[in-house]
Amino acid sequence: MLLSNITIGADPELFIVNSKTGKVVSSIGLIPGTKGNAYVDDTMPKGFGVEIDNILAEFNIPPVTTKEGFVNNILYMQDWIRSFVKNVNPDYDIKCSASEMVDADQLQSEEANLFGCDPDFNCYTKTKNPKPNPPKNLRSAGFHIHFGYANFDVETSLKIVRLFDLCVGVPSVRIDSDKRRRSLYGKAGAFRLQDWGVEYRCLSSYMMKDVDTLSRVWAGITQVRDYMDRGIFPSTSDTERIVDCINYGDEALAKYLVDKYKLIM
Repeated sequence: MLLSNITIGADPELFIVNSKTGKVVSSIGLIPGTKGNAYVDDTMPKGFGVEIDNILAEFNIPPVTTKEGFVNNILYMQDWIRSFVKNVNPDYDIKCSASEMVDADQLQSEEANLFGCDPDFNCYTKTKNPKPNPPKNLRSAGFHIHFGYANFDVETSLKIVRLFDLCVGVPSVRIDSDKRRRSLYGKAGAFRLQDWGVEYRCLSSYMMKDVDTLSRVWAGITQVRDYMDRGIFPSTSDTERIVDCINYGDEALAKYLVDKYKLIM
């Protein structure tokens, strides 16, 4: 199935940390913007914004069509948040990681204990994913990819999510070894439908930790587009392997699938 007018965006999350102590600092009361009501600074180009989500800093970027735009937009917002928090405290910095244990004094507010307010769904079962119930001091950060395309329809979006699992989710297991987040968020096939297309919700914040990793994510997205156009989809038995690979962080299964499907990420 040939897709047209494809655009790629994202709404990633990241941690604020004290670089001297290595401890997580809550973004509540530190980062401007609230969930669903992003703060847009006068210096930000159109389409950028920042807000808090639980104790995390979340940002959004405008949709793009090139790797350079995708990588540069994410780096721009990372640098903006880093500069903002350093102006509050020079020891503060950002950290792109899948999960962190957080001291209790950073988790006292109501916002810090809200989880899964807006549900996501499983593209294989077509059911709502259960609301997570993380250990008290564990927090995790996601890197959600927005895939926009013309003539949106549900079945096409579900196929796109399945290919994201194959071409992006599976290779990420070989890069991001964290299993704490996988036990809560980012299960295989996790998505939300949007007016402009589909939001893929498997990846963690670790997958935007540097330019090389972001470039690999873009390569995976490019392969999703290619396989969609060529009608290449995993077999039923391999679909089961994909689900297990992502949900359990199984690197042996990831290697098998990467080799079999010539995954480039």
